[in-house]
Amino acid sequence: MNDENTESTTLTLGQTLKSSREQANVSLEELAKNLKLSVLQLQRLENDEHQLIGPATFVKGYAKSYCRAFNLDTAAVLALFPEPQETVKKTNMQSFSRRTEKEAHDSRLMLVSYVILAIVIGSSALWWWQNSTPLDEQVVTQSLNSFAKETVAVAQAEPDVASNSLLEQAGPDESIDDPTAAQIMEQQADTTELDVAPSEASSEPQNDGLGTIVMHFNEESWVEIHDGKGDKVAFGVKKAGYDMTLSGHLPFSIVLGKHQAVDITLDGEKIDISSFPKNRLAKFNLPLTE
Repeated sequence: MNDENTESTTLTLGQTLKSSREQANVSLEELAKNLKLSVLQLQRLENDEHQLIGPATFVKGYAKSYCRAFNLDTAAVLALFPEPQETVKKTNMQSFSRRTEKEAHDSRLMLVSYVILAIVIGSSALWWWQNSTPLDEQVVTQSLNSFAKETVAVAQAEPDVASNSLLEQAGPDESIDDPTAAQIMEQQADTTELDVAPSEASSEPQNDGLGTIVMHFNEESWVEIHDGKGDKVAFGVKKAGYDMTLSGHLPFSIVLGKHQAVDITLDGEKIDISSFPKNRLAKFNLPLTE
């Protein structure tokens, strides 16, 4: 019973200060003037509202001034001041906030890394796509050209074979009595003469097999050119506004990076290459083959 009474009669810091002031019959206003504090601060001190006053250092300083005003035992009164319990909480909050800031920083770094990786992969894929056009177009073009030449040679040789067969059948000393056969022989002879004349006339300007290319680059573009003998006559990146003139054996094998930005003429005749797909390498031969 005595322990319970002792615990119930234990006063707090604020109750002890208030009791001393009331015993001295001093009002809050008078005490506030003497201590140079506000009435609100004294009320909060007596009501144990220490957190509303300020830091613990200020609260203890006000309590000491209170004790001096009424000749109280400062040490005994300050012993009633509750121990602060905010240190652990503040430490925990600071560690949590630092961890949160570190996680946010790491997230931003990861995002930037992903963006850079996506740009590198996209650039590599675009470069591979632009340079992955197969070279089968040139092989097909050359095959078609050789096939066309062989067909023309066979067609020109057929009349000679037919006429020779008729002559062999008639014999060296025999004449051809069949009028139909004679007409056929005469027509074939006329046709042969007509075919030989243009071929001889057309072969004269093509004996050299040379051609002249003029290229005007409206934008910077990569170019590679081989002549009819397989020699590389041009290679590299040409800047915008550059004019390039080349002469060599036909046909020319050409590869352009930006064909839509290049104007081409062959022997003074403008070449139309607008039908090639944009944003891809253009590979073709000059003269163009249909």
